[in-house]
Amino acid sequence: MPINNRNSRKYIKRLTFQKKEKTKDKEGNTVTDWVDKFTVWGSIKGLRGRDFIDAGAQAVKISTRIYIRYRPGVTSDMRIKYGKRIFDIVNPNNIEERNIEYEILANEVNLNG
Repeated sequence: MPINNRNSRKYIKRLTFQKKEKTKDKEGNTVTDWVDKFTVWGSIKGLRGRDFIDAGAQAVKISTRIYIRYRPGVTSDMRIKYGKRIFDIVNPNNIEERNIEYEILANEVNLNG
């Protein structure tokens, strides 16, 4: 079945997914750093106010929803880079388990402290 492209206009931002990995620096030392894994088109929806997701006994504050077309390999130990902005993935939700689209709940990281 072909993918319905009627929503293709909503994917207008270029998003790079990164994962923390051990690599070697110029001197051969092992360092842990964020490594680009793949880049896709997506959309970013900032949430107004506070949106709390109740996860059992713990409530999680979410600042952003990010939407991308489905692709295997998106996990909660990744982060998303958009320009100079960084988003930590809280929950990658494969909507209705249909392998069409992800709704990724994320928090924007303030790199300035």
